Amino acid sequence: MSIQNFLISRFLKSRLKASLKIAPEVRLHKGRKFLNQDRSKPNPRVAVRSDVIAGVKVEWVEPIALVGDKSAPVCMYTHGGGYIAGSLNSHRDMARHLALLARVRMLMVDYRLAPEHPFPAAREDAFAVYQGLLDCGIAGSQIVLGGDSAGGNLALVTAQSIRDAGLASPLALVLFSPWLDMTHQSATYQSNAARDAMLARPLLEDAAAMYAPGMARTDARISPLFGNLAALPPCLTIVSQTEVLLDDSRGLHRKLQALGLDSTCLEWKSTPHAFAVMPTLLPEARDALRQTADFIARVRRS
Repeated sequence: MSIQNFLISRFLKSRLKASLKIAPEVRLHKGRKFLNQDRSKPNPRVAVRSDVIAGVKVEWVEPIALVGDKSAPVCMYTHGGGYIAGSLNSHRDMARHLALLARVRMLMVDYRLAPEHPFPAAREDAFAVYQGLLDCGIAGSQIVLGGDSAGGNLALVTAQSIRDAGLASPLALVLFSPWLDMTHQSATYQSNAARDAMLARPLLEDAAAMYAPGMARTDARISPLFGNLAALPPCLTIVSQTEVLLDDSRGLHRKLQALGLDSTCLEWKSTPHAFAVMPTLLPEARDALRQTADFIARVRRS
């Protein structure tokens, strides 16, 4: 474990303990405020520009050499935050790093958040952006769907919706600590309860209630782990062995392998939930993004 990881994990653990003591409405406000702050560091080799696709606000994060190049691969990325928080600001540093490492145009999707916009708003936004990319002449085989936590959920749901609609399949899926099972009944909710520095079942229960009020938690539209996983593109999952969502990633990997699909699940020891989105803070995150870039290069060659 790096010293940076040790310190960040301790900081996150203290925030988690404090969050569990306050009301969900207050927690929502504080979480949004924290994740909406722009702490990203500009890089002269990367251009950042706002856009709108299919009525959805997006942000392009592109290596200078690839700006506007429609022949270049695109990583359409949906941020985490429990479907109730997170922003373009919170994930811009990760986007800059991965854009340079993988030589892809990162397309960050600013989908609508609950509770103001509950299910299916986020799902509709992500699907609309993908359709918009196809309509702009970008082939499905150029598009990687990525996301972390709730954004990983949304990326997988979007891939399933694309397949069911008969649209051109994306090239691959890249999921960082995806939240795939909203029943929250897997074994790692107990075994990692004291080890997870960021998440606890009560936080996820509150977020699920805001995002999908009144829905059965086994509904595959919100818990894609229970849905049809056939005919999905190659999938990379990166997860920490100490997070409560570990079984979500392991369960997806097992099911994809059982279907004979291309699935890679990489596990890190003692890192925070969704650590891959923290490359300016954690050397482990930079390593994870390098491996993500290697995965994208492999599937592009195949």
